[in-house]
Amino acid sequence: MYDKMLSITKETFKLTQRQRTNPVFISSFIRENYHFKIWSSSRFPYKKYHWKTKSVPETSKPKKISRQKVPLKVTKEEKSKDVQILKSSEVSKHKIVKRFQKKELTQSTPDIKEPEIELSDIVELSKSTQLQVGDFVDVRRNGRGYIGIITKLSNDPTSTTYKNEILLPNNHLLLTRSDDIVFKITGYAYNKEFNNSKLVLGSPIPENYGKLASDLNKSAQILLHSKTLAFRQLHSQFADELENRKISIKSAARHVFQNGNPTEAQLLSTHMFLFKENIYFMADPMQIETYILRSKRSVNAIIKTLEWIRLRDQRVSDFQEKVTKIIQYIRSIDKKISEPPSFTKGETLPEFTSDDQMFINLVKTFVFTPKNSQSGLEAHLSAILKPLKLYERDFDRECAIQFLKEIGIWAPWENLAVYEETTKLSGHGISKEADKDQEEIINLATNLLDSQPFDTSKNVTSTPASSILIKTEEFLGENDFYPHDICEDIRHDFGDLPVYTIDDPTAHELDDGISIERVNNSSGTESVWVHIHVADPSTYIHPGHKLAKVAHSRVQTVYFPERNYSMLPSYLSKKMFSLGVDGKTRGNYVITFSLRIGDDASLLEYKIRPSIIRNIKILYYDDVDKFLSWDSFSKFKKEIDFVYKQIHYHPHKISLPNNEYKPLPLSGQQDLKDLQKIANIHLKNRGQKGSFNLSLTQGNAALSPFPLYKTQPDTQYPIIFTGLPTIQVNLDKFNYSPARMMVAEFMIMAGRVASIFCSERKIPIIFRTQPKNDEVLSILSNIDEDIKVVPITTMLKIRSLVQPTKTTVEPGPHFSMGITEGYSKVTSPLRRYSDLVVHWQIKASLLNGRLPFSKDELVNNIPYITYFEKEIRRSQTKSNKFWILNLIDRLKANGNLPEITGTIIEEFDKGDRTALIREFGIQGKVIKSTGQIGDIINLKVIDIIPNKSNIILEPVNN
Repeated sequence: MYDKMLSITKETFKLTQRQRTNPVFISSFIRENYHFKIWSSSRFPYKKYHWKTKSVPETSKPKKISRQKVPLKVTKEEKSKDVQILKSSEVSKHKIVKRFQKKELTQSTPDIKEPEIELSDIVELSKSTQLQVGDFVDVRRNGRGYIGIITKLSNDPTSTTYKNEILLPNNHLLLTRSDDIVFKITGYAYNKEFNNSKLVLGSPIPENYGKLASDLNKSAQILLHSKTLAFRQLHSQFADELENRKISIKSAARHVFQNGNPTEAQLLSTHMFLFKENIYFMADPMQIETYILRSKRSVNAIIKTLEWIRLRDQRVSDFQEKVTKIIQYIRSIDKKISEPPSFTKGETLPEFTSDDQMFINLVKTFVFTPKNSQSGLEAHLSAILKPLKLYERDFDRECAIQFLKEIGIWAPWENLAVYEETTKLSGHGISKEADKDQEEIINLATNLLDSQPFDTSKNVTSTPASSILIKTEEFLGENDFYPHDICEDIRHDFGDLPVYTIDDPTAHELDDGISIERVNNSSGTESVWVHIHVADPSTYIHPGHKLAKVAHSRVQTVYFPERNYSMLPSYLSKKMFSLGVDGKTRGNYVITFSLRIGDDASLLEYKIRPSIIRNIKILYYDDVDKFLSWDSFSKFKKEIDFVYKQIHYHPHKISLPNNEYKPLPLSGQQDLKDLQKIANIHLKNRGQKGSFNLSLTQGNAALSPFPLYKTQPDTQYPIIFTGLPTIQVNLDKFNYSPARMMVAEFMIMAGRVASIFCSERKIPIIFRTQPKNDEVLSILSNIDEDIKVVPITTMLKIRSLVQPTKTTVEPGPHFSMGITEGYSKVTSPLRRYSDLVVHWQIKASLLNGRLPFSKDELVNNIPYITYFEKEIRRSQTKSNKFWILNLIDRLKANGNLPEITGTIIEEFDKGDRTALIREFGIQGKVIKSTGQIGDIINLKVIDIIPNKSNIILEPVNN
């Protein structure tokens, strides 16, 4: 197969410019030797072509001044002499298309598979934190390739551009984002001799060290040509028939060169090959040392479809005729935009055949093309759509999205984040495995709900708990639930002690509650205990259960404004695990983290117990705020008034659920007031040790109806959509709500107790740590408030100083949370797998049983968990911004957009700024601005592209 591998071009379309693409979406993986299995199908890279014969503006030449920072622009004439470009990625403008030759192409149609913001997540691991000064890097931007040596990182405190500085072979400096770097060799400039000398680690990179990159590139080119046959066998040997996989550059190089420790030139040549052969491989943008191998079925399908287009097959004409009719009809109907969304099957319209689905999948592939990858899909798709004369714009990603909406494949309001391979959301055709898992766990959840719940008053004698807890099928199969409460003998019954759950009215799962217990001591004094009760799904689910395995694969619940994707079956959580469900009749099983703290927030005593709670009071943040103290917020009155006034919606306001709220008696109010005092002591102490909040307010989008209708992955007929979902945006009140801050503080206390408990007993769990920074502590000491809210002007400095949080099995301090003993997340086992793992570990220890997870098992799981936690967080943020931008777009179109202001949070060259839009809580790009960081300026909207998360603004001239 690989000896027929050819690059893709199109003879009738002239390459004028290569597309700068959007971030890739990668699916979840499991380890398989040197590669990882992907639970979804293909997305293919592309280059940008234009339909119209029009000139492309020439870009400016970098000024030839030694060590001068230059933009990523060069003229065609100077590209070869001023910028060293990897030859392997060059595409001739006049390359003649070659026939795609592939034996035994399959006939089947491929399946295109495609918020919680916590203080501990302020500083995250990203590409920029993987990079170091002295690294050799390959940069891809606007279709061009640049090689060089990193001389300064984007997060360097002295940087004014917030971009990485790359020394090129021509001694120019290139400014680029970390996302544009597709390959690196760590510390290359410090590890290699140059002119008979070697740089001292950490010393500045000399101006002439760009030649190191050029020499390495030449060596890699020689190796690339000498190992062509071995390279071409990679895909056939490692690719899966149906699913995508990942392969590291190092493991691919080991295979090709039969060298257990590949040289730098061998690694670079391997990267060159994988990057060039984009029909078979895709660069992984989140892990710059790995590639995705497309499934063999996907490769067959894309080659077959491109061949049809090249040969002008009758299938192409049939598809063109069909989509033209569909688009003209959908454009002609009344969209009823003032009504709720609805859909009907367009059964009077032409149906889609399996061949049509292949063309549609090719368009989807183009839409989901990874950034910085390359292919010729744009030219081929242009060949289909240009003759229809339905679009006056050049064919690009936005045009492709519009096309899929206008042929009834996607809804007009489609949020493309649901198709991201990283999050592997069920119900969208992304992964057959994920969809199958969803079907199975729904059946299991139904079985559990239909079974007789445990009798909390009855003692049961059965298999020893220590044996039944372990992950083995010897006692329990993956579909078997615990037949009885294994913690029955040690479970504490809190009886009628009030348990207060405080959440938003729209909360779907109540997974935690708090209590205060006043205990009279023999000495006549009173001890005050705080109990944090956390829902306990591990009462029923053992670590080897199918539900546990699916929870591991999902990592955590995904929250989008239009719907949630639960880690555990949502209705199982709501009807059995959630606090308050049948609390009076049978009680709720929980794990309780109890503590007493001193006036200095020191931990005097603590306990962890499986328990039962029965007297549950369901409360809401805004109601509790009415009787709690606001003294700590007195300095923020102006900000509070602004945040609470912001509510924007279209076409109408969303009503809150009609939840029954029973006012608390005075005794209950006093309980919560006393709990607030304890929380404030703990909060103040953390602030003295490094804890802080950011003053950036986040916007939260809500939709009605909720959940929103899912677009079906495969449809025989076009879907006709009318109406629009209602969008409403409020600002997050976390920093300006006593109830919200109190609850968050007790959740932190629970994590602190769990960490100490497990550390003392040598129980391996997942800790979150962050090293101390004395410089940041000095900055925070100047903020004389119990609630340390960092102003914008110092935020960037702190961000550059604080190291990323680390997920580890070793306990340690967490600086930005102000915790010195250790911290672990334990209060959300219904929606976060790592919390569930801690619960299993603690229970096993309490039962004196064998731990379900060894230290090595957890170490091996941490990369998987942290990767997807970050990807889910990114996807949630992206989705939230997508809907907020849609609302702004609607309000602007209707002339109802309120006056907007922005706080400048970043400065760039040429008047560009990043600003936080205060009324909507999202960031946008401001052009033509002279403002400085921290300034609040009036803004007007210039352009909005929700699918790209882009909004362009301009200062209003007063």
